Amino acid sequence: MVNSGLTRRTLLATAFLAGCSRKLATRYFGWLFVASAAERGIAVADLAEFRHATTITLDQVPGQVLRVGTRVFVTCPEARLLLELDLAHFKAGRRLSLPGRIVAAVASTDGNSLVAITEQPGALCLIDPISLQVKKQVLLPERPAGLAVSDNMAAVAGPETITRISLPDCKIAGQSAAGSACGVIQFRKDGRMILAGLPESKQIVTFDSATGSLLARLPLAFAPERFSFNDNGGQMFVTGPVSASQDTIAIVNPYQSEVDQTIIAGRTPHGMAVSARRNLLLVTNPGSGDLTILDIDTRHLAASVHVGGKPGEVLLTPDEEYALVISEDSGDVAVARMQTVLDKATRTKPLFTVFPMGGNPVSAAVVPREA
Repeated sequence: MVNSGLTRRTLLATAFLAGCSRKLATRYFGWLFVASAAERGIAVADLAEFRHATTITLDQVPGQVLRVGTRVFVTCPEARLLLELDLAHFKAGRRLSLPGRIVAAVASTDGNSLVAITEQPGALCLIDPISLQVKKQVLLPERPAGLAVSDNMAAVAGPETITRISLPDCKIAGQSAAGSACGVIQFRKDGRMILAGLPESKQIVTFDSATGSLLARLPLAFAPERFSFNDNGGQMFVTGPVSASQDTIAIVNPYQSEVDQTIIAGRTPHGMAVSARRNLLLVTNPGSGDLTILDIDTRHLAASVHVGGKPGEVLLTPDEEYALVISEDSGDVAVARMQTVLDKATRTKPLFTVFPMGGNPVSAAVVPREA
């Protein structure tokens, strides 16, 4: 059989070139870093040109990509390593060994620290990103599964409890029984409430951050897997596992401790991102290869664009002009220009372009750069 050569990338590139007679879109000057487990490296894309620029080869399989100010770090969970990327030369730079396998890591809200949790042994480490040294460390009473931080506290999800840790002194403030295994966990925007997802019981439980007291149990129709907040923190959007084949998201009012509504959000809603400027919720649909865009005010469909593949994570460039959708199977990045996909006069919502990155992507981050 003769290969026609008409691949998805070729067709999209042709469509992109055909549209070049239109007004040129404003370029975004920044880098996209994608952790590729298949290639044991960090794929780097130039977002001003929307192309793969290079791959930073690592000795270990990467986990999370974390941006702290102008610095970029990568976790290597099995190797118990935290690596800093040398952005001047696009190579692995300084490294820090942690006491156990890295379960999760996040940047503190003030950007002055990295917080990481490990297992075997279970520990929480407060890391100075400038010196790349552990400033403080505390052993955890249970095997950790999830991590969230507020201005002065960390919440660690365990097998059946939530452990609260004071960040200034890195001491355990208390534990709260959740009732079953905890998964995703977040603080309310004001830091006064902890929200934790319980996949087994299909619930979200809420706790008072200061006292650890149980506030509410919110039943869901599916197991909660991902949380995302709108700009003011007054609404929390919840998606479940793709394997459940459900087509809805739950909207939670964290200040009222109630599930407000369940709405359709395309086929098997998964990854989420919020456009604060336009007040939109972007949801990837691995089951159909689409990106669904919802108006947060009306909770109605604003647009839908077919990105192909198995879309997983979606990121917005900081100027919110481009949505970057990363395919979980191919590692391709589909780029949707927000102005175009929201244009009511355009019936068929075209992609701006698509470019390949590393296979089996597990995490990504956008980092601005000078023009």
